[in-house]
Amino acid sequence: MSMDVTTFANRTVQAVKHHRWYANRATELNAIASALNPDTTTHDTTQKTAIAGLRPANKANSAFTNHVLRHVNAGRAGNLSNLAMSNAITGEMSKVLVPVNTAAPVISGTGTVGQVLTSTVGTWTYVPTSYRRQWRRGAVNIPGATGTTYTLVVADSGTNITMQLIAVNAAGESAPVISNAIAVA
Repeated sequence: MSMDVTTFANRTVQAVKHHRWYANRATELNAIASALNPDTTTHDTTQKTAIAGLRPANKANSAFTNHVLRHVNAGRAGNLSNLAMSNAITGEMSKVLVPVNTAAPVISGTGTVGQVLTSTVGTWTYVPTSYRRQWRRGAVNIPGATGTTYTLVVADSGTNITMQLIAVNAAGESAPVISNAIAVA
C-alpha cells in the first residue's frame, strides 16, 4: 500500500495534537526526524520489520513516540523515503508547536537621545510567521513603540531600553523574550 507525504504529514500532526499535553513532543519529534536521516534501509511495500531505532513497540519509548513511529513505519512500508518523512515532520512542527526562542533578540545603537535603536528577532524554532515587538523603558512599556526601530527621546535619559518580542506561527504565540539593554545617557 502506497502513502504520500501529505497523508504522512497529516497523520503526524494528528498524533501531535492527540498528545497535546505531553511536554516532550518537540524533543521526541526532533529525535525521530534525526533518526530517519542517516537510515538507508530500502523502502518498499514488502517491508515487514522496522529497524531497531524506529520500532513503535519499544517499552522504553513514550506513548507519543510509539504513536508517531507507527506512522513512520506505515510511511516506510508505503514507499516514502526517510528524507521525505524527516522533512514532513520538521515542516509540520510549526503548525502544531509554538515557537521557542533559541537565541534572544538583540538591540543595537548608541544610547544617546535622538539616536535610533534597531532590533533583531533572534533565533526561533518552529518557523515563526510574524513577530510582535514592544519597546520598554526600564520595565515599563513605551506607548506606541512597537516597530523594528526606536528613536531615543529625552524621557529615556538615565534609563535602560529593552525590547520585548513575541513570535507567532500557526500554532500560536511564544512566551515573551526580552532583548539586551541599552543604557541611555
